[in-house]
Amino acid sequence: MENTENKYQKSIDMLNDAVRKEIASSLQYMYFHVHLEDAGYEYLSRYLHKVSIAEMRHIEMLAERIMFLEGDVDMNPHEPTRQITEVGDMLNFAIKIERSTIDSYSEYSRIAAEAGDSVTHRMFQNLAADEEEHLDNFRTELQNLKDYGELYLSMQSVARSKEIAKK
Repeated sequence: MENTENKYQKSIDMLNDAVRKEIASSLQYMYFHVHLEDAGYEYLSRYLHKVSIAEMRHIEMLAERIMFLEGDVDMNPHEPTRQITEVGDMLNFAIKIERSTIDSYSEYSRIAAEAGDSVTHRMFQNLAADEEEHLDNFRTELQNLKDYGELYLSMQSVARSKEIAKK
């Protein structure tokens, strides 16, 4: 009798979990983006949009790996988007998301290496590095908000008004 079990099933499961996390993150960051844009917080809005798109690229890369390993992609978010509209709360939640994702990807990298799947191992290492960059930027923005308070957000609104006036 032929064994039809995929020897990469553990990697496929971890990759699918990552896809689900990335989808949830992308949707959450897009939600933050539209609220920040509506409030006129130009820089933060653009940054959250950029990160949301980066998370979408991660989804694509992970899905391609799953397909290569002859698995199927689970395109359902890990959790629903939270309706957080206060800037400080947004940044704190983004930090929480990134920390959790980094922890997961570090663990997945280790497991993939132990299973002899060097490509998935390296992929999770690279993704963890990307997420660390997001974490660092979210921490910086939160610190700016703590240091400068409403002035920091006001400066972004003024910058947006100047940009609109140029057009």
